[in-house]
Amino acid sequence: MKRSGNETITLTHAQFLISAGAFEGMLLAVAFLLGWGLSCHPTAHLHWDKTDLMMGLLATIPMLLLLAVCFVSTSKGIVAIRVFLRETLGPLLNRCNLLDLFLLALLAGLCEEVLFRGLLYFLIHPWNPTLAVIVSNLLFGFAHAVTPFYAMLAAFMGLYLTALLAVDPTPNLLIPITAHTAYDFVAFLVVIWDWRRWKRLNPQYSPSADASAEDEETDANKP
Repeated sequence: MKRSGNETITLTHAQFLISAGAFEGMLLAVAFLLGWGLSCHPTAHLHWDKTDLMMGLLATIPMLLLLAVCFVSTSKGIVAIRVFLRETLGPLLNRCNLLDLFLLALLAGLCEEVLFRGLLYFLIHPWNPTLAVIVSNLLFGFAHAVTPFYAMLAAFMGLYLTALLAVDPTPNLLIPITAHTAYDFVAFLVVIWDWRRWKRLNPQYSPSADASAEDEETDANKP
């Protein structure tokens, strides 16, 4: 563990990028291995289409509205998520340039959608569409279970991403991949902004030394 100024960072910039890339790459590998073994190609419903790309970008708007609501919410569960993301990802994402952030978002959008929607949803859908929705999104939420409430939010977001496929007579995985990528990119920027704001308002603050960060969230919002 390294300490830089008042912040505690467990990974270097390079280690963070490599670890994130390796994790997302592992999800993609699992998708293709399972798809090969189960005769279900995870990218069978993925094809390039400019209209679907734009649909994916437009589909990001409701997700960003939810992000905005979560950011101003005083719910303990949501505040805990904000604190967790700020303390764990904030210092690491702050070291990234825009290209780094875009590539991280793209990796997450591509690899996670190929596994949870491209494979799991379409694998189960022919037998039971309802079960396909439930299983794919429960596992999607579990994969994001940094806190129980965050897992619930992720599962809810997964339902929305699945709906983008379910309502389309010719489903294209490009739509949820684009929405997921665009959302993550903006969310990364928000986490960076929140971390910088917190450091500016609390110059002596050290995440590892202060276990009551959630209680101080209200003070941080004061001008």
